[in-house]
Amino acid sequence: MIDTLWSNIFGHHQKNEQRVFDALRAIHIFNELSNRELRTVQKLVYTRHYADGETIFSTGDPSLGMYIIKVGTVRIVREIPGAEPKLIAELTAGEFFGEMGLIDDSPRSASAVAYGDTETIGFFKPELLNMSSRQPQLGLKIFLSVAKTLSARLRQTHHELDEILQKREKQQDVIPNYLR
Repeated sequence: MIDTLWSNIFGHHQKNEQRVFDALRAIHIFNELSNRELRTVQKLVYTRHYADGETIFSTGDPSLGMYIIKVGTVRIVREIPGAEPKLIAELTAGEFFGEMGLIDDSPRSASAVAYGDTETIGFFKPELLNMSSRQPQLGLKIFLSVAKTLSARLRQTHHELDEILQKREKQQDVIPNYLR
């Protein structure tokens, strides 16, 4: 009876640890890490549950790190002065956000809000820096992977901006000069 009780307690903990490990493994930022390195990262992360509509962080908050969605949905919302907030992205399990917080200390440029019951895994800059001082190769792998992700997202943003500017030029070509 006692063995069953202990196995239920520790078995649940081990299953949760495996789910966190699996969630981290699924994120491309950690693709280059060995299982041992990923276990090191796993010891540094925090899981947190958010209720529907609960704010994870707000525009202007300090950027402390990134979040990985373990379960649920997160909406990234940009506050625009004098206008309605704009939905930037709706992210689901296996996606991540806030990774700029691992690189710089600028305030958050958007808000993140749980949509439905949501569980996230937080990976924060102080822990990453501390681990990087002890294991520089592992830290470098993570920082380079984050930089590649930011670069890809910046390229996508440039592409979308180019499309907007091209549409605007085409619209101006249609407007007669006397109306400009």
